[in-house]
This record gives sequence, C-alpha cells and structure tokens, in this order.
Amino acid sequence: MSETLKQNIQVGLRPSEHVEVALETRLASDPALDPSPDRDTRLQNQAGESRILAVISHEYPGKGAEDGCIFILKRISRRTSYDDEEDDYAIEQIFPIVDGFSITMAQPRRTTIDLRASLSVAMNQPRTELTLTITPGRNPTARPITLLTNDTQGLRALLAECKRLREASVSLAAVDAANHFLWASLYASHRGPPTSSPPPDLREQRRPLLSRLSAASAGIPGDESFDVDLIREEWIRRRVREDLLVKYDERTQLRVRIGTFNVNGKMPSQDLSSWVGGHETGTSLIPPLKDFSPLSIGEVGRSLMEQHITLTEDKGEEHPMSSDLHTIASLPVSSCPEVSPAISSRATLATSSSTKVPLDEGEHQADPDVLVFGFQELDLSAEALLYSTKTVREDAWCVAIFAGLGEKAVLYEKLASKQLVGMLLVVIVKKRLKAQFGDIKTSSVGAGLMGVMGNKGATAARLTFTPSSSAQAPRPRPVVLTFVNSHLAAFDEMWEKRNADFHDLSKRLVFESTSVADAATTQGVGYPSPPASLSVFESDALFWMVYLNYRINLPDTDIRSLLASKLKQRDLDILQQHDQLTLAMATALAFEGFSETRISHPPSYRFGSGVVVDQLGYDTKRKPAWTDRILHMAVSPLDVKQVAYTSHPQITMSDHRPVSAEFHIRLPVIDRSQHESFVQGLWHMVEGIENTDAVPKIRLSSTAVDFGKISYRRRVARSLTLENVGKVACTYRFVAAVSGASVQPAWLDIDHAAGLILPGEATSVTISAFVDNTTAAQLNVGPSRLEDTLILHTALGKDHFILVTGEYQRTCFATDLAWLVRLPGPVRALRTAEDLLPEADAVTAPREIMRLVNWLMSHATDAGLFVTAGEEALVEAIRENLDTGADFELPYPENDERVAIAFAHTLLQLLLSLLEPVVPWHVHNRCMQVTSKDEAYEVLDDFPSASVNVYISVTAYLHFIGQQPKTKPNMDERVAIFTSVLLRDKPDTPQSISIMGKRNFVRYFVES
Repeated sequence: MSETLKQNIQVGLRPSEHVEVALETRLASDPALDPSPDRDTRLQNQAGESRILAVISHEYPGKGAEDGCIFILKRISRRTSYDDEEDDYAIEQIFPIVDGFSITMAQPRRTTIDLRASLSVAMNQPRTELTLTITPGRNPTARPITLLTNDTQGLRALLAECKRLREASVSLAAVDAANHFLWASLYASHRGPPTSSPPPDLREQRRPLLSRLSAASAGIPGDESFDVDLIREEWIRRRVREDLLVKYDERTQLRVRIGTFNVNGKMPSQDLSSWVGGHETGTSLIPPLKDFSPLSIGEVGRSLMEQHITLTEDKGEEHPMSSDLHTIASLPVSSCPEVSPAISSRATLATSSSTKVPLDEGEHQADPDVLVFGFQELDLSAEALLYSTKTVREDAWCVAIFAGLGEKAVLYEKLASKQLVGMLLVVIVKKRLKAQFGDIKTSSVGAGLMGVMGNKGATAARLTFTPSSSAQAPRPRPVVLTFVNSHLAAFDEMWEKRNADFHDLSKRLVFESTSVADAATTQGVGYPSPPASLSVFESDALFWMVYLNYRINLPDTDIRSLLASKLKQRDLDILQQHDQLTLAMATALAFEGFSETRISHPPSYRFGSGVVVDQLGYDTKRKPAWTDRILHMAVSPLDVKQVAYTSHPQITMSDHRPVSAEFHIRLPVIDRSQHESFVQGLWHMVEGIENTDAVPKIRLSSTAVDFGKISYRRRVARSLTLENVGKVACTYRFVAAVSGASVQPAWLDIDHAAGLILPGEATSVTISAFVDNTTAAQLNVGPSRLEDTLILHTALGKDHFILVTGEYQRTCFATDLAWLVRLPGPVRALRTAEDLLPEADAVTAPREIMRLVNWLMSHATDAGLFVTAGEEALVEAIRENLDTGADFELPYPENDERVAIAFAHTLLQLLLSLLEPVVPWHVHNRCMQVTSKDEAYEVLDDFPSASVNVYISVTAYLHFIGQQPKTKPNMDERVAIFTSVLLRDKPDTPQSISIMGKRNFVRYFVES
C-alpha cells in the first residue's frame, strides 16, 4: 500500500524531488493546541478526515546536497470518464525539515514522547494508534498540526528520514542559505494569509472584488479554489482595516512634495525656490549660465562665497547671506562629486562655525518631509543616447535644488537618485527622517528608438518608510512608496503610442530583488517564495510624475482663445475635458486607476525662446498642452490627500514650465507583531475551507426584495442579511444567470457582492436601485414594472435565488425631443410605448421644457441664474411636477432667489440629459463655420421642428436676461455653459470641432 501511495504522489513531482516516505493519517481534534472556539469547532468537524503525510526530498544538482519537507496532502477524487474516478492530491501544508522542526508523539493515556532531541524511537506495538504533533521550525507564528496514525512501520521510516534530512538541511543552509527550500514554493496549494511584503498590486486592490473572481454563472461555479482564495484574502484585509486599525488608531503624517520639469537640455540658471520649496525668494542663488561644466560649478560656488558671503567674526554675528552658504554646504559632497573641493571645504568650515542650533530647530511643521523631483530631457546630446554614465548634469541640478531650498536646505539630505540619459529622478528627505527610510531600490527602462534607447522611458525609486516607534507600536509596520518619472512619445497624433508606452513601461519597469529577504514570504507554509522582480504597482502608494506628451484634442486657435478668456477655471475645465490623458484615463486606455486633481494652472508647454510667441508667451507653432503631469494611486489604509497642484511660470529657462504637487499621507502606526498575530489568528479561522468536506450553509433573511417606487436619480436601498448556519466558514458571491451576462440589471447596485462569513455570524448586503441617464433612457420606453432575479452562490454549496421588484416612475429626463413631443400628456401617465401620439399629431415643442422656459421668463432675472447650482431638494420637486404634470408646489415663495436658481438648474439638467443635444450632431460643423447672423438663422432650416422651437425659446430667454442689469455681467459665462449643453460633443468623436465656433453660433441668437 505504501509503495503504491508513494508512486501515485511521485507522478505529480519534478525529477529533482522524490517521495521518501508516505503514510496514511487522519486529522485529530486537540483543543489544547488551539483553545479558540472557532478553531475547536473546525477541528471537531474535521476529525476523522484522512490525510497523507509524506516526506519529499530535493536534490541540488551539482552540489551533492539535499533537503526535504513534510507534505500534508488531502486525497481528492477526479472523474476521468463517465463512471471512472482516480485519486489526485491537494497539498494543504508544507513544513521544511529544518533545525527546530519537531514531531511529538503520544499514545492514548500514555506518556508523550518528545522527539526534538532524537527523531528515533522504539515502538513495540505495531497496531497502536499514535498521535503526531508537527511543530514547524522556521515560522514561529504557524500553529502545530495534530494527526493520528496506526502505521507504526511507516512512522518509523518517516522519523528516520526526518532526522537524516534535518542534518542535511543544517549543512546546506551554512553554504547556500539564500536558495534553501525555494523549490518547495512551486508546490504551494495556497498563498497563505495576505502579507505586506511586498504590498499587493495597487491595480488589483482598486478593482471591485467581484470583477476579480473567475467567470461563473448559475450551475457553473467557476474556479472555486481561486475564488475562495481571493475572497478570503480580501476578508482578512477588510477585518484588519475595520477591527485592528480602529482599535489601534494611532496615525502619523508624511508630507511629500513632488516636482516634474522638462529642462530641454538646459543647465540650471534660475532660482528654483518656488518649484523646490513652494515659496518665493528675492535673490537668485544661481546666476544665468550658458556653458556649464564641473569647473564652472566650482566657479559659481566660489563666486557666491567670495562676493556674497562673509562672516563678521569680530562681532560673532552671522551675515544675512550665510543662509546661502548653508544651502550649498547641506548638499552631500558624495552625491555631487564634481563640485569643486574649494566649495566643499569652505562650505563645511563655514557651516560648522555658524550653526548654533540643532538641525531640526529651524524646521516648520508645514515643511515637506520628502522631496521628489523628476527631470526630462536633461541631456539632448547625441552621445547621451548611448547611455552615458556621466553625472555632471545630475550634480548641477542637485546643487540647484538645494540652493532653491534656501535656509531650509540644512534640514535635508539626498537619499537616492536614478538617471537614464535625459531622465533623472532625485529623492531628498529630512535628515532626521533618513534612518526611517530603508530597502531603497531604483530602476530604469528605455522606451525610445527601437524600444530600448534612453531618449524615452522611465526611472523609478522604491522606498520603505517605517514610522517612529511608540508605546503602542514598538516595531511599527513599514509602508512602501514608489515614485516613477517617465517620458513618452511626442507629437499630437502619437497618443496611441503614448498609451502603448505606458503599458510597456508598466510591465518592464521593475525592481530586482537581490536576496531572499526582499522576496515575498508565503506565511503559513514555512518557506520563502523565489526571489522575484517587484512591480512598481506593488506599493502602498505610487506617484507617477511624467512628461507624458499628451496634448489637447482641440484646434490651436480654440486652445489659445480659451486660455486668454476671462472665464478662467471654467475654460480650463473645458480644455481638460479634451485633454488626451484625461480621455485615456476615462476610457481605461492608459493610467487606469490613477488620480489627478483638478487642474487650475495653464498648460505648461510650449513656451517660446527666440521664436514667435502669442500674448501668453506660447510658441505660435506648437499647441499649448498639459504635457507635464503628476498622478498618484493608493489604497486603504493609507490616506493620501493632494493639497496643491500648480505650475511655476516664473521659471523660464526651458520651453516647459515646471509643475509641482504636494501630498499629505496619513498612515497607521501599528506594531508588526500585533498585525502579524491578528492576521494569523484570522487565517487560522478560515484556512483550508476550500478543501473541507463539510457543506457550507447560508440562510437569507428574505428571498424577495421590493423597492417600491423607483424614480430618476433617487437611490432606494434595501438590506439583505446572510447568516452562516453551517459548521464551517463559507464564501459567497453573486453570479449571472447565464455565462457572459451581468450579475445584476443596470438599475441595481450590490454592495459586498462577494464575501466570507464565519460560522454563527451574519453579514448585511445592501442592494440599491438607482436610475441614471443611461438606464433611464432604456426604462422610459419599456414596462414600468421592474423584475429580476439575483443568484447568490456559496462556494462548494448551493445557489440561492432572490427576486427583486420595483415600480419605475417614468421621467421626461434622459429621453429625446422627438419622443417628448409625442407624449399625449405627462410622462408619468404613459402606460406603454403604444400610447405615444403619431408623429403627425406631435406638439411643436416638449411641454416640460416650455413650462420651465415660461416660468423663468416670467419670474427669473437673478444674478446666479445658470452659474449657481440649485438646491437638490428643490430640483427634485420641480422634476416631479414636470413628470406628473402637476402645478409647481415649492416650499419657498416664487420670488425667492433659491427657487429661480433651482428652475434654471433644472432646465440645464433636462437639456443635458437628452440623448441627442438640441442642436443635432449632424449640423455642428455648419454651426461653427457661420460668420453672420443671417448664416446662423439659415442653419436652423436643417433642424428638426422640435429642436428649432426649443433652441429659439431657450436662446430668446438668454437674450432677455442679457438685457437685465443683474444678469448681463455674466453673459459670457452663460454663453459658454449653454454652448456645452445645446451643442454637446458626440461621445465617440475622437477630435472635437471648434468650441469657439460653437460659442459664436450661440452668440448670434443671444446678443443684440
């Protein structure tokens, strides 16, 4: 039997591994090993389950050495044909046989034998059942496992092999510790509890859990083991956030300032203080330079020292300009070796004689803790493409950075840098925090000519930051911060290449692990995973500073006109809507999941130097664009808040203006041992649930959910309680009725659509009905009775069916004008689509729009019309009156300014929700080309009749309020607003037609 068993297991192993011993065992319930109720219940339920205990050895080719592990396997049956089955094996746990590993044996009601001193014992009772307790030797947090066996002969062989392999392991570890037991990682049946080294991929963590699970539908459960693993891991992370981090609520804050600057091959020649430190100074610390070399750096420093810095030794006072000296002296000489020895020695001497206080005494609470600067086009010379290793330019910019810090420079020190031809990334930290940064890694990859040249590509740095220890957290858990500086393909038409460059860099830009300590540790199985490359996304927070080269999809004249307009932020918002990076992020073509705050600064590219420029200083031959950007991505428990984002137009040495951003990062301070203990405790509650033979059981509080009335843009929520009434932890997920379909209808949202529930516990699932523009457009033309069936699947269990119903309240929003004019009365009274009027009997304009326009014409001339948002409650009330046809009944008098603003806002929302804008898309090109009022009125001939009447009514009202003293000053802004509503761009149009041309068209009807 044992030989057959060994042969069956050997089939699944590589040639370098060999089954030495295999014996049959079964799980034992031993509350003494784990007194927790959950553990005890699980073991009692599993008592009597058979397991196989196998000793697997591994031979190291060419080294004449071997080691081994104990494998605990579960036999599973696999169907090979309609009526045939064969045995297969699932690996549940692996224990390396190392120094400290032990097996403790006991006979019922007999003295326990501890085999840690000797792994051999005489056994004279061949049929006696023995209790085996295996204690791991490498992972101190892993709990022992207890098994029962009566195969004393097999046990004797197992003990002998364990003793032999333990001795071999000790010898091997002395000469090759780094690769010890890496072979065993290939046989792991699960990943163990989630770890923080490395952090999980940010992209995956930001995706909803349900979208990460395997494809499944009713009757087709998908990959249950894979799903259980993901759900279990997410459950543990959520419990850490909701339980552990709430209990230990200590937080610390890290202030990070990030800058990006395309220097166009220039050397520093201006004061960088506004960009580096976010403040202005009146003295230029770096005089303008044309020819810059290591010698000229020295001359600059010598000039500053000899001409501007003197110490009045006789009075013992410090000269006002001595802060400049501190600035240069604070730059580590080792990081700028080209700085002349004269500066190094004299700066050090002066600093030591003039510094009167500790370094952190001059520190302000608002000062950044970390400064990260990314440079592009640092070197445009031909030889630079050959990956020159010279650091002259890096040294020069480091000097300029520290000079820009002014008197604060003495507080900082360069921590790391990485240069690839024209790309340079520099990380600077406060000196008092330097010891808290560790495991510093840098990387670079080219993406230029032929995909490898360094004129395009990225550099990156990965830092591990450990908060200061406290009484609550003597050994705080660290967090990983990653910074990327990249340069993508140029020119307007290359936006698809830029998207491709991003995805290429995301794959190839990695940090190489250099030792086993750098690799992720698979906890719970007792061995390290093989050293692997670390993705930039395997971070707690990722910051991507970029010269992206993304442009704006608008005509050049439109861009310049919008930048020169008086509307400022509104027109900047319009420009950003047509920005290629914004579009790429919105459509998930590139930088999916990244965040960028609202842009409030003008485009940073391209400014002229010796070329013809416009009134704003932009090169007339290149369209202005936001090519220089700073993006970020993070997940809980880190709280990353961006507090600043701006450009610095006063720094004019390049055709780009530098851009900076500031972030406040709040991170939890939790002790490592507390965190690991908490995670391990959770893990032991739920480990192995995918291999259990027990059937999970869930009881639902209801199998029917009625939402009642469901109205446009009014969320209705219902709660459903799921209770685990079984004896084992179970996972659940919602699945689609058929393969490829959606889990829920478009008008439904499910919160916690997948999860894990412990025995005896319950969880609440929130199901919400919400109708937006997209779903309203579909529901308005269908039956008002909504009904669907949700399917809740329990892993390794059965499916539950939940009937959801609701009564949809039709709305005049999210329809089209041709449909509205055929309504026989209020939209709410419509029973079916067959009740619509024939086209020949349609009214001339939608009643709902005309009601709003007529009310505004009679009552509203307030200054805030259309430029101020209305109160949501008032807007909802007005919308309800429009849908029902009832008279307007509002809580305020008609002459109340809030009412007029709400009516104006409702009109805007209604027009914006139309499936096609009032001005049909097919006439937009003609609209933007008109040059006179007569031509503008001629275009109306191509409008459908309903569109003509609505357009004339709305513009007539705009013309009316444009004559009123209160509303006339904001007419330019109202024209801009209504242009984006009445002539809304088509969603799938890659290039927008002229915005200014559209505005001119509207003006012909609005202005006198």
